[in-house]
Amino acid sequence: MSKTDGRRDLSLIRASGSTARVLNLAAVFERFGETEEYVAKPLFRSKQLNRALIIKHAVRKSERDLFELPLRSTTKIILPYSTKELELGGVSVLVRERRWEKVLRQAANGDQDPVAFEADLELVRMLSSLPSFDPFLMRERLRHAGVEPARCYFDLAEADISRMRAFVSKEISQLIDLAFATGGRGSGDLSSRLAEKLMTDESAKSLDPLRQTLRLSGEDYVEGVFAWKGFLYYKWLMAEFRPQLASFKPQFEACRVTGVTTEERRELAIIRQTILKMMESATARVEESLLEYGAAFAALAGGDASAFRNFLLKAPSLFIPIGEAVGVIRHIESFWRFRFPNGGMSLLDADEAIEVFHDFEMSLSGVELLRENASAAA
Repeated sequence: MSKTDGRRDLSLIRASGSTARVLNLAAVFERFGETEEYVAKPLFRSKQLNRALIIKHAVRKSERDLFELPLRSTTKIILPYSTKELELGGVSVLVRERRWEKVLRQAANGDQDPVAFEADLELVRMLSSLPSFDPFLMRERLRHAGVEPARCYFDLAEADISRMRAFVSKEISQLIDLAFATGGRGSGDLSSRLAEKLMTDESAKSLDPLRQTLRLSGEDYVEGVFAWKGFLYYKWLMAEFRPQLASFKPQFEACRVTGVTTEERRELAIIRQTILKMMESATARVEESLLEYGAAFAALAGGDASAFRNFLLKAPSLFIPIGEAVGVIRHIESFWRFRFPNGGMSLLDADEAIEVFHDFEMSLSGVELLRENASAAA
């Protein structure tokens, strides 16, 4: 049931785990474990769970017998033997495998308060239901559930920050003249330094001119910068993801299904087109929100800070619909790439095709942006 994850797996997670796929609580503990806020506002009550690695996981063929019902994806929880030396491995449990709650309780030293651990299990179930661990979506979902842990749990992964640096530097370069009264050759370096601070330490003194430009203070400033990071993250994600999405569509359309009846073939053709239309619609709605952000940012770069300030203060309300849509679309594309890694002709038998297509359709049906579209059309 529970098993030991080898050195290679955890080493790769530490080196390249993305924010959306990996919630690295071991890293959070190592960085912030002695801070006052971390101690006062933990995510989980169990110390072992609060130092776990929680991962969105595509179920492999060898793992399917672990579940009562067939699953294409789940959440893996790894309790590392050492948060400082992930290479040593750890004990892992798959959410919804047989007796997973009991196994997790035993692995996490379940002699603690059973009521407290049941609350932790409920939180695991909620996190597992999210399409991704995007910190902006996750924070809003937790807040709606009345759970408000320390802010350090919502940092972006180092791997994503590394890939985002050039993008964010270019994005904020438009503000250099406005907020920092500088220019010339040094402005590129300043953009890079400010991008680094914005993504990793929004309270840095060097960002004071930005605080003054936005005319935000205290908690409003902290929330505003968090919201700005959220839209920078979604804009970067979509820029990275568009080519993959463009490749997915023809591959999905060309997928051959064997062993189907005429009626099943007709049904699958309808579901396939429904999935593509829903993905296009969800992507378009996300792009609309990014355009709204772009208009507010352009106003700021033009010297009008009020529009951008107002946008940032309302932005968290957009994180759930945007985060859900982006998470589900990326999940579908990444699952397809995982299933057909060579990108060539894809072939599914009838049972797998019916299962996969229905799973995709059901995942998309739960996206808030698409439910809003359906309500508007009704």
